[in-house]
Amino acid sequence: MRIVIQCAGKKHKSAGRLKNASGVRVVFVAHPEKCTPTESSLRYYRPDDEVGTGLGTWREYLTRYNQQSLNPDGLFRAAELYKPTVYRALVERYSWQNVFILSAGWGLIRSDFLTPYYDITFSNQGKPYSKRRSRDRFEDFNQLSDSDIQPDETLYFFGGQDYLQLYRSLTQNITVRKVIYHSQGSAFQLQGYECIPYRSYTNWHYSCAQDFMEGNIST
Repeated sequence: MRIVIQCAGKKHKSAGRLKNASGVRVVFVAHPEKCTPTESSLRYYRPDDEVGTGLGTWREYLTRYNQQSLNPDGLFRAAELYKPTVYRALVERYSWQNVFILSAGWGLIRSDFLTPYYDITFSNQGKPYSKRRSRDRFEDFNQLSDSDIQPDETLYFFGGQDYLQLYRSLTQNITVRKVIYHSQGSAFQLQGYECIPYRSYTNWHYSCAQDFMEGNIST
């Protein structure tokens, strides 16, 4: 079994931030040009912007950061970055290697992937600088495709309609049973996926994941 849950807007403010070549803390957003700096000690970048000094993009830099043994910038593991308790509950129940996060900023990442603070969302309620549009180009991670998922496993997804396009693009070639929980009503279907309806309300996917853990919904 593998589980994917979409990211959350609420993140721990104490989460670590990467630093640029000048030692200034970085916040990753969808559109840095729309940011009005509130602190002189912060700089804004997209994940695929260049770091500078021949270090490649921030995404490439983060990959190398995760490969080292130290964590000098105090980054949180992905499942610990978000405030809702369901993320930690999922990894405690199903283990870190079986839970993945669908991040609007980074793509499909492992729950233990050290992830910096960011402010990127697909939600229409997001601020202009944080709203990722479907036409925006991101070189999203797909760490699930690199995992040792077996043909007889099932892949479960908990996430809203805004995240389905990215989820589908990153998982459509994975040849296992794939279940999507959604709030679009019983008529909703997506080719290649089993679609199971759930109650519709704000942040319904947190309750859905909790019901999943408690065995209260169809699997």
